[in-house]
Amino acid sequence: MTAADDQPSRTGRVRWALLLTMALGCAIAAPLLAMKEDLTALLAIAVVLVCGATAWFATARLRPWSSTSAWATFGVVAIAFVSSVGMKSLWLSTYGEAANGCLVTKRSEHPSRRSPTTYSNELSCGSKQIHYRPSSDYSAKPVGERIDLVIDRTGLGVYAEPGTIKPTTSAVVGVAGLLGAGFVGAVLWWPVKKPKKRPDKPKMQRDFL
Repeated sequence: MTAADDQPSRTGRVRWALLLTMALGCAIAAPLLAMKEDLTALLAIAVVLVCGATAWFATARLRPWSSTSAWATFGVVAIAFVSSVGMKSLWLSTYGEAANGCLVTKRSEHPSRRSPTTYSNELSCGSKQIHYRPSSDYSAKPVGERIDLVIDRTGLGVYAEPGTIKPTTSAVVGVAGLLGAGFVGAVLWWPVKKPKKRPDKPKMQRDFL
């Protein structure tokens, strides 16, 4: 079988390109599952890994003579990580509502042998009760104090401090989209050196006495 035989047909190439695009889009959206920062984050990781494997398979079919497929899974994971940086900010800037003055009703301590002790709050935000784990630049407060939050209004249970929701942070998701588009473009159109066809070995003629 020659290198030309390994080249997918035009219809097959379109299908593999669509599969690669879907895998990257799924990886970019996967951080939505991790916004609550609970066990659903494990599901997000699993989704990203499946997307990475799918991208590897599609890339291997689109570029059968190239080593690009070896980097496909790593590229998808990296793009998903970039997306995760701004996903919560983008989501809450679109679907969030202000919950100012949430009352702290409880302060809990979470000691750990391997890491510093962390603290959390139980908040009463009108009719909503929220288990609040502060972001890295924020801290839990004593009972009776109040905390301002932005709460997801779609029912996902996502929240964040207003100071963490910024246009520049949300724009990182767009950067992930551009990286994904660039990856697909590179797979489809970046020149690749095809292997040279090996010359046929000369046939040995037998001498008869």
